[in-house]
Amino acid sequence: MCSVSARPNGWNGMKNVLNIFIHDLISIAKHFFAFVIAIALCVIPALYAWFNIFSNWDPYGGTGNISIALVSRDRGYTLESGEYRNEGAEIVEEMAAGTSIDWVPTDYDEAMAGVRSGKYYGALVLGENLSRNMYRITDALYDRMPSITFYQNAKTNAIANKITETAASTAEHNIQTRYLGILIEHLFARIDEFLEDLDSHESLEDMIRLLNKTGNKLTDYCELMEKLQTNNIVLGGRLHAAGDNLSGFSLDDKVENVQTAKDAIAYTEELILEDVWDFQKRLAQLQSAVAESDLSLDAINVLIGQNNKLIEDLERMKSNLPSGSAIASSGAVYTSIERVVNQLKKVNEQLENLKSKGMSEEDRTILRGTIVNMLGYAREFAHENLEQSVKNLFENMMSDLDMLTVLLNSIEGTVLEVPPVLYAADGTLYAMNGTLQQVEKLLKALRESVFDLTDRLQELEDNDTIGTIIEMLHGDPDEFADFFSNPVLVETQTIYPVNSYGTAMAPFYTTLALWVGCVVLAAVIRVEADPKQVKLKRATEAQLYWGRFLTYYFFGQIQSAVIVWGDLHILGCQCLHPGLFYFAGSVTSFVFVCLIYSLVLVIGDVGKAVVVVVMIVQIAGSSGSYPIEILPEIFSKIYVFFPYPYAINAMRETICGLYRYDYWKYLGQLMIFGLLGLFIGRCLRRPLHGVNEFVEEEMHESGVL
Repeated sequence: MCSVSARPNGWNGMKNVLNIFIHDLISIAKHFFAFVIAIALCVIPALYAWFNIFSNWDPYGGTGNISIALVSRDRGYTLESGEYRNEGAEIVEEMAAGTSIDWVPTDYDEAMAGVRSGKYYGALVLGENLSRNMYRITDALYDRMPSITFYQNAKTNAIANKITETAASTAEHNIQTRYLGILIEHLFARIDEFLEDLDSHESLEDMIRLLNKTGNKLTDYCELMEKLQTNNIVLGGRLHAAGDNLSGFSLDDKVENVQTAKDAIAYTEELILEDVWDFQKRLAQLQSAVAESDLSLDAINVLIGQNNKLIEDLERMKSNLPSGSAIASSGAVYTSIERVVNQLKKVNEQLENLKSKGMSEEDRTILRGTIVNMLGYAREFAHENLEQSVKNLFENMMSDLDMLTVLLNSIEGTVLEVPPVLYAADGTLYAMNGTLQQVEKLLKALRESVFDLTDRLQELEDNDTIGTIIEMLHGDPDEFADFFSNPVLVETQTIYPVNSYGTAMAPFYTTLALWVGCVVLAAVIRVEADPKQVKLKRATEAQLYWGRFLTYYFFGQIQSAVIVWGDLHILGCQCLHPGLFYFAGSVTSFVFVCLIYSLVLVIGDVGKAVVVVVMIVQIAGSSGSYPIEILPEIFSKIYVFFPYPYAINAMRETICGLYRYDYWKYLGQLMIFGLLGLFIGRCLRRPLHGVNEFVEEEMHESGVL
């Protein structure tokens, strides 16, 4: 039967329950070692809680023992006044005098060696240009080298790493504040020097005149932009028209004319060469006729006639050459023809002399030989010089015409490439006009801004506002530096203040100690009462359950009272509601007894293992040390199904202060786990009895467990 009644089987049943409980206490009291162990059961959980709370009482109060190397590589900076400043050395001196961290001034090499060996938890190195960057902001803007470098040995200790990181961040903040202070002080000192020599009224008038002059210049620039746009439109139209005109350009007809000329020249060459060849043939015939002639009067007349005919042919050949041509007037062809004509004329002169004077037969023979030789020379010259000169003449003419053809083709290709260039230039001018329009708009806007600023300055001059501003800037540079380096003052107001970190951790370690105390009870005190030892004649299962439960409950309450008393009076934990703290510990102990006692009773050693596993999981994921929000997601999903968070939250309410009904809400949620424990102990024991016996038998037979 499943029953959780506090009075099993009426008054007699209650007597049996009390008898079991009283018998347990008397038995412990009668045996010395049992009594000592019972005392230890009440004190050991408290020691566990107290030692852990005390070790966490002020974990950051001893950070002065954490050594961090401090190195300054600052080269310093010489001000315009000649004063030398080394801010790095001053920072090292100030930080070394602090007590929150053990800053150890040293050199760079020793610092790096100490960090690697573990002698130092970290090293803070101030850069070479620290001072220069503080006094020259322009250098700081372009200096890519870090002014502060922090080296950390992450192998030493996880918490120590966080402490050193915090120390480095704090040092960085302080140096930044110092930097801003120096910068602002330097800036306002310069402003103050400037304002001391400044006549605000005259300077304002000069500024107004300068702005008016600038505005007029901007107006001229706007007009210039408009003229440039107009000129670009006209030029672009002309370039486009020129491109259209050249797009249809062609020299094909000119190339055809050159080819026609080449054909005509070739034909002319052929005709002239035929005349030369015919002349050579007739000259040979004349030479033969002279050689065979008796040079009689009739024969001489015939020879003179033939010779004149040859001269006429040569003159006609010369006239057929290109009229006025440089080639015809000074070339080899013309010269060759002239020489042959002169030779033939000399022959005629000889024949005329023979005809007029008469000669002996011997003289005729000599004259005949002379004429034959002269005609032979003329024939040979016509063959070797005249013919070749004619060929050379026409070859040169053909070569010139070929070059003219290539030139015409090249000119045509070049001209055809010009229109795209002209169109592109037109497009560039169009795009340039767009840019000029934007520039014109900007110039107009700037002009309006300048004139507007001029009007405003004129108003300032009229009502003497500028004088007020200058007077305001005449403040103390040190005060400006203090303000701008820390412009915001943060005021922290703590809600539910806690006097120490140990007090803040007390709820977690108190809850954990109560669980550990119940686990120790289950390990030392038997969970099943023996009716024979109590000398009960008729004891039911429920009576045995509740009788031994009271023993567990009794020792659990003592553990709770001792732990809470020690938290308050030995450690001195802060607590605004001590009575509620005792009550929360009592309820927590009751719930843990219900769970642990029932689990061990129902499933034996397996229950003990379950209790240990539950404790391990709750240590990691109960939000006792770290917020549940920063733990892995699995803990945020399962922690609501464990009792630790509700017990811890209830105790926090008593220590720090109550908020509405949260204290009672947490205890109510905690009691659900107590009811769950009673349900397991009273309703699941019989169904799981066989399984429990089987497991215990198997463990016993193993000979080890």
